[in-house]
Amino acid sequence: MRGNGEGQKTNKPRPTKRPPESGPQKNEHGIIVATARRLTEFCSMVAHLFHTKTRDGSVHAEHYLQGLLSQLPRKNMERMGESIPEAKHENLQHFLSDSPWAAAGVWQWVGQRADQHLGGKSCSMLLMDESGQSKKGDQSAGVARQYNGRLGKLDNCQVGVYAALAHGSRATLVGARLFLPKEWIEDPDRCQKAGVPQAEMHFRTRLELAQELVAEAAANGLRFKWVGFDSFYGRDQGLLCQLEDQGHGVVADIPADMLLWESRPQAQKRPAPEKGGAQRVDKIAAGWRKQSTGKEVKLRTGENGPVAVRVRARLVWWWAKGQDEPRQWWLVVREEKDGTLKHTLCNASATTPVQELAHLQGQRHFIERSFEDGKSHLGMGQYQVRKWRAWQHHMALVGLAHLFVFEERVEHRLKTPRLSARDVVEMLDWYFRGQRSQHDVEQVIRTRHARRARLAAAAVRRAQKAPQKSPGKIPK
Repeated sequence: MRGNGEGQKTNKPRPTKRPPESGPQKNEHGIIVATARRLTEFCSMVAHLFHTKTRDGSVHAEHYLQGLLSQLPRKNMERMGESIPEAKHENLQHFLSDSPWAAAGVWQWVGQRADQHLGGKSCSMLLMDESGQSKKGDQSAGVARQYNGRLGKLDNCQVGVYAALAHGSRATLVGARLFLPKEWIEDPDRCQKAGVPQAEMHFRTRLELAQELVAEAAANGLRFKWVGFDSFYGRDQGLLCQLEDQGHGVVADIPADMLLWESRPQAQKRPAPEKGGAQRVDKIAAGWRKQSTGKEVKLRTGENGPVAVRVRARLVWWWAKGQDEPRQWWLVVREEKDGTLKHTLCNASATTPVQELAHLQGQRHFIERSFEDGKSHLGMGQYQVRKWRAWQHHMALVGLAHLFVFEERVEHRLKTPRLSARDVVEMLDWYFRGQRSQHDVEQVIRTRHARRARLAAAAVRRAQKAPQKSPGKIPK
């Protein structure tokens, strides 16, 4: 990538390090140099996404991607500015928080590129899920006391809803939405301080954000036959109806207390399920387990050998509120090795084999693998920004990093089939960062201390300018 840079005009980025044509330590035919070259080519392909009317931020995008694809212990802008030789913290701060490049355009490019690998197949699936990131304070856009699925409890956190395109065991992120709780929507001043656009200042549930991501993926031309999600989304029968009416296949995990009928309800209008013969899903599944041993299905071969599950599947009926007719879908019950059961509704045709249903059900797992790679190796949760735009920009760049790692795994699928996100990051870190000299370390420390001194002085000036509060009366 090349450009005039973005941020302070006096701090023009120095030329980015490029893979050499050859060298005694970095053989041009080696996997590391080849991966580094492909990253350079990848950055050139996406450079246009970071052009604005007045600036070219592509060089900062390249620095940020190198940071995300490094082994920095904390992949935030300050650490990137210290460790990526050509990067400057101030420029990255402006690029992420204030530059008007469109995150939506990046996601569109990512999705369409991913579709070339994963779309248009009989099992291509758009996976939906949410992920939380713990935050301190109350100024980061969308932060609130809310459920953090990663921790399994209430937490002061931001929550994002994400989409991933998948086929088989391969998946990569293709979209993201930041959830704004009601307490934010009801406080316009707070939203304005965090840079939330006026168009976003209306409340939408996480289910509605998921619907937006499905519509966006379809509008961007992604060719998915199925939409898959966990029981938080699967419990909403209105969402299931809407997706089926739009022509999508649906693979939805459902809660154990959802009420279903094993035969078509004999009623002209929707009866109250608890009085109309419907039963809880877990009760139906328990009865099936007594009647049949089920069918063992091998899903894939993992690091610890074959991944096999025991599956039972039958057609059942469910009737959503406001609907004139009940719907007949598959109930797929998967029994884990520890005996626990997972329940999934699927609107596949009545002739679908049990093996195919089991594979569809198991495919939803791979958005969780995307989160794992993103948070463990690609800096997904290591941002230190507060503004709404900065969150959008960071996640779009994480989407690019995800896509690059995915394409590297595709590139090496024959010779190095076990290549992981960690492997790719380790190779690129060795190539682009290398070993720092004593002078480099000393300079980083001096720069860091100077920045902290500036921040401390600014804090003192703000405190001096702040109006003094009267002490008030001293209580007796």
